[in-house]
Amino acid sequence: MQWRFADLPVRTKFMVTLGIPVLGMVLLIGKQVDGSIKRRDVMGYIQAQSERIGLYGNVIHELQKERGISIARLTGRAITPMKLSVQWNATDERISALRDPERALDPFMDANRAFDGLHVLRTRVNEGRILPQEVVRGYSVMDQALLDELGRLGKLELDPGTKDRIYAHLRLLNAKEALSSVRDRLLIGLTDALITEGELAELAEQVARYETNMLLFERDAPAEVRADYDARFRGPDINFMRSIIGIVKERRSVKAGVLSREWWDLSIRSLDKLKEVEDRSLELIISNTVGNARDAEWRLLLVILALVGVVGAVTVMGYVIMRGVRNTVNEVSQAARSLSTGDVSATVPVTTADEIGQMALSFNGMIENIRSLANSAEAIGKGNYDTQVNVRGDQDVLGLALSRMRENLKAARMRDDEQRAELQAEKRKLEQANERIQVLIKEMHHRVKNNLQVIASLLRLQAATFTEERLEKAFEQSQNRVNAMALIHEKLYKGDELSTIDVAQYIHDLFSELVHLNDVGERIRYDSDIDTGLAFDLNTMVPLGLLLNELITNSFKHAFVGRSSGHIQLSIHRAEERAFDLYYQDDGVGIPVEKLQDEGNTLGVSLIESLVDQLNGRMTVDGSVGARYHIRFQPR
Repeated sequence: MQWRFADLPVRTKFMVTLGIPVLGMVLLIGKQVDGSIKRRDVMGYIQAQSERIGLYGNVIHELQKERGISIARLTGRAITPMKLSVQWNATDERISALRDPERALDPFMDANRAFDGLHVLRTRVNEGRILPQEVVRGYSVMDQALLDELGRLGKLELDPGTKDRIYAHLRLLNAKEALSSVRDRLLIGLTDALITEGELAELAEQVARYETNMLLFERDAPAEVRADYDARFRGPDINFMRSIIGIVKERRSVKAGVLSREWWDLSIRSLDKLKEVEDRSLELIISNTVGNARDAEWRLLLVILALVGVVGAVTVMGYVIMRGVRNTVNEVSQAARSLSTGDVSATVPVTTADEIGQMALSFNGMIENIRSLANSAEAIGKGNYDTQVNVRGDQDVLGLALSRMRENLKAARMRDDEQRAELQAEKRKLEQANERIQVLIKEMHHRVKNNLQVIASLLRLQAATFTEERLEKAFEQSQNRVNAMALIHEKLYKGDELSTIDVAQYIHDLFSELVHLNDVGERIRYDSDIDTGLAFDLNTMVPLGLLLNELITNSFKHAFVGRSSGHIQLSIHRAEERAFDLYYQDDGVGIPVEKLQDEGNTLGVSLIESLVDQLNGRMTVDGSVGARYHIRFQPR
């Protein structure tokens, strides 16, 4: 089977159609999220590098101070070992902070190897076994290594504002290093009482380096840093230092005197002021990077919120639209399924006025028309052929068909009424004929019964003329048999059924009749158990009645001789298909063996066997304790 997009469920098609532009929008916003995340990471990296600049600047400043104190000690100033040790400890603390692995600054250079010669320098300075110029070169190498490492930061791809701030800060560090070099070299020269032309050339080079870096710093530094620099780096001391630098710059001779006494303190204060400007610059850089990082995080949060808002709005909108479409489609489908099963009570709720709502209105109109036609059909089905059928036009096939059906049924009912009248007339004729037949049959049974009773009366009168007891008993038995047959015809003409007789009622009446004829009174009781509703026709009841007459009469005559009481049990039950079991038992003296072995020489025995054959049955007899008969018969 070929796959088609149109065969997909409406919900799937709608979500796919809506999902494509949403996916594109998510990808675009996701790109913005990715850019914001990268910007945030860059801001975090810049902040970490700014802290790294501060750590390097602190180490450089302490090294500059340690270098100045070491040169002062070597040039004869009163620098105690305690003061030198305090400075060493301060420098070591700054170096330890730079080496701290928890800061995760990932320095480009090996911080451990950068200070390999520091311990040797300190030892030689403490012992006075090194020239001041070598001290300057040793410390300058370490400072320059740190400055070179910091110079790599200026080459990072940073935003222009942050890059200018860091560049200005690095210029300030380089200017400070140049000023420190001027300080140390000038201090050495002043100690020697005369600075040579070569030394003036070196000093002029360092002064040019200092001024160049300061010019670059003032150009790139933000306004607040320049204002702090102008506020701090001023006064007579600074003017005096600048005049000395101007003398060195012009390569004029610098002699000892007041300079040798004041230069040390002046240079130290100047470097400390520059360090304050450096700290302020670094503070502003970190504050700026923190602000940028915070802005990046807010921008990232806003982009994420925009993404969530767009996706959420589209999802809610899609859910609302899809829910309305799905509910209406489901209700229409359910109503259609109900309609397919014949239920026209369904109605689709109309909640909107759009195309879906118009579809629901059209479906409700269709159901309403079908409901109207169904009501008309129901009324027509009940025989109301004058019911109005709503036909909406020539194209209304169902309405036209129902209208034609109504006319056809109306014509058919008229024909049925005519035929019913004829049938009613015939029925009345048949009922009248049936009543006459029933009357005739009942009359026939009544006359047969009367004739049998006449015969029984004749037999009784004849028996009264006999003096021989054997003949008298024979006539009495014949009289009982005739009464048994007369009782059957009496039941037929007195009952509602002319063809069958209720067995239980017949046996009850037969036993009562025989008790009366044999004059046994109440000394003999009987119990019967007959299946409910058991009834036989005349062909079965005649031999069955005669058979029961013989069995009961034999019990009355022979079973209870010389006894004051007796009991008889009789039951007839359904056995197999169309077969019945008759059980007869009395608690009399039983049947002698010679009578059981008799080949039917007596009339009673022969009659019982003959009646069993007429019932298409077989019989078993047990006379050891009372008389027991089991007869299974199958009426023809």
